[in-house]
Amino acid sequence: MIKKLFILAILGISQGVAAQYAYNSSLFYQTPALFNVASVATGGEDFAFCTAFKMQNLTMTGTPMRTNALVGEFKIADGPMSKNNFGIGFTVVNEQTGESKLMATEVNVPINYTMQLNQFSKFSVGASPGLILMSYDPTMPSWESDWNGWGYTGSIGDPIFINSTLSRNSNAAFNVNTGVQYQYQTRDKSRFFGGLALNHLNKPRMTFTEPGQRMFMQMAINLGADLSTRRRDLRIQPQLLAFKNGPNTNLAMGVMFENIMRNGSDITNILKSKSINYGAFYRWNDAVSLNFNYKVQNFRMGLAVDVTVSKLSNANKGLGSVELFFKSTHLYGKKKTKVK
Repeated sequence: MIKKLFILAILGISQGVAAQYAYNSSLFYQTPALFNVASVATGGEDFAFCTAFKMQNLTMTGTPMRTNALVGEFKIADGPMSKNNFGIGFTVVNEQTGESKLMATEVNVPINYTMQLNQFSKFSVGASPGLILMSYDPTMPSWESDWNGWGYTGSIGDPIFINSTLSRNSNAAFNVNTGVQYQYQTRDKSRFFGGLALNHLNKPRMTFTEPGQRMFMQMAINLGADLSTRRRDLRIQPQLLAFKNGPNTNLAMGVMFENIMRNGSDITNILKSKSINYGAFYRWNDAVSLNFNYKVQNFRMGLAVDVTVSKLSNANKGLGSVELFFKSTHLYGKKKTKVK
């Protein structure tokens, strides 16, 4: 009976991950390429790298959930005189949880094209091929012999039972993501942007059994702004990210404040050489995420702590997750064009 319950749990988790898979990052405003391929290489920098590390359920019994993410973005001009550009990059998300080391890895190669519509606005469209891989280690779990009503069956710590019931302990599927994004920048250098992405467009088949279930197509909407204020040393940055995966929805919204401690040069597009960002986001019916990061020249590092506000707080003592990131932004060379 215990073995059968374990198998049902593996199947349920794998199908849940497949149907609802969405990297739930509290640092989504730093890694928009993970959610919308059209946002790749649409900032002022020519290329950028960002890596993040997250741990969930640290205060609960059992194995915490670990997440690693890596994003790289590169801007390629569409000709020497063109204001349009291509964007190409890579995104990798790896998550692992449980004693059986249930793991999900998503690797994508986003490609987009950004058109300069006029002096103030841009429109980007992109697509991304990729792979989603899932696996678990069937040798890790163990159990005692089961009572079947007549006697005990099975052997203690027998991992073969799982493999004889499940068709495999790993799975890989091709994945396709698409997206669009629009951004507008005012004369006072306030920026507004919004995007729509359709991820898992081909509904990859993900499971450890045959014939398996298909993932839901995911719709993601991102909205935000980077607002200048009357104070030259303060900017306000509201953000919103909403998901819909089949019947499941998720919403995160909040605001960051940026205090500019030392200005950089206006003739490069890395505008601020030293600043501190702080703020909070609310994830609907789940948690409040407290965010802090520090930027010096073209390097930024930060921390996000999720405080659980749902009924799960009784189990995790209010600590949902801790997430760290490091990001670097670069230019190919010195630019003489002032950023608008």
